Amino acid sequence: MRNLWLLVLNNLKVTFRKKGNLITYIFLPIFGVLFSLLVHSTSGSSVLRIGITDHDRGAASLELREKFETAGDFSVTDVDEEEINAKLLDFELDAAMIIPRGYTDSVLGGNPAEIEVVSLKGKETTVWVEQLINRHSASMSILAAAAGGDEEIFAGILSQARDNAVRFNVFSAEDKKADKSMTRSSVGFLIMFIMFGSGFTSMIVLKEKRERTYHRICSAPVTSRQYIFANSLTGLIICILQIILVMLVMKFVLRIDTGISDIHLFVILLMFAFVAVGTGLLITAFSSSSYMAGTLNTLVLTPTCMLGGCYWEPELMPDFMQKVGYFTPQRWAMDAIGRMQSGDPFRSIAMNLLVLAAFALTFMLIAAFRLSRADNIQRFV
Repeated sequence: MRNLWLLVLNNLKVTFRKKGNLITYIFLPIFGVLFSLLVHSTSGSSVLRIGITDHDRGAASLELREKFETAGDFSVTDVDEEEINAKLLDFELDAAMIIPRGYTDSVLGGNPAEIEVVSLKGKETTVWVEQLINRHSASMSILAAAAGGDEEIFAGILSQARDNAVRFNVFSAEDKKADKSMTRSSVGFLIMFIMFGSGFTSMIVLKEKRERTYHRICSAPVTSRQYIFANSLTGLIICILQIILVMLVMKFVLRIDTGISDIHLFVILLMFAFVAVGTGLLITAFSSSSYMAGTLNTLVLTPTCMLGGCYWEPELMPDFMQKVGYFTPQRWAMDAIGRMQSGDPFRSIAMNLLVLAAFALTFMLIAAFRLSRADNIQRFV
């Protein structure tokens, strides 16, 4: 046991002897959380600047303009049709809509004319404008049908409907969804850095074999199993430090409400830390050089983090990619966090934790067997 702890202390000393490793293991996970916070703080809803060219000036078109002005999500200005392109290119407007002549007459006739929407920002911007226009045209058609196509009756019904509009009392409520989404994104970045960090820590084995330190260690009363276990324990200690530090920053510095009990979140991440350590050892065991280990670390971890939902919601991916994602440990960890945030009891993620344990055990056993059978150490460069 004493030899085991001496190996662990030596690994920690070797790891943190370089100041660059402090950035890799300590500060990068915190930067990942801050980056997630920045992304979510800038991805919220903002006021869209809408330009309106009204060639109709009838009751239906004026009512449409009023709907945009009172919606609260739009800033409305009148523009000439010839100015639209220039204002869009100069980013003075986010979108513009052109109401054709005879729009009100077409509404009265039961077939509302199409309103053209122009934007340089794509469907994600125009979809909200088009939805409001479509709802307006549908409601105007209903009122026009009730008026029998008579313009004066239509104007009267429209005025009456405006006067008898439903009144709402608005209360402010704290938005928990943003914090939960931020938590998932932050934990996703943490998982990525845990896996990269564990890979670099496991490469100590290659470094010591290359420098023949491995021979000197094994000449002492230390078995290969103790040596591998010491490296695994070193990686696990570093992962736990990362998890605790990031959780403290999220709770006490950034004031993020994770929606999960701190103990439950720690258990999920701790179980994933075992997987990360096993993954790092597995990559090292099947690498013939430090360069190959570093390359495999990147080629394996980056795609699996993507498929596992560390960078985005898995629902944004095609169905077949979502199914493939369940073959990655990251997906099971992120799914466990999502279940807990949805209010499921802790026992509901028992399968997730068992799957993570199976991943960790399988990776570690394969790596231990491979490393204990490796006899050609001259190939490590």
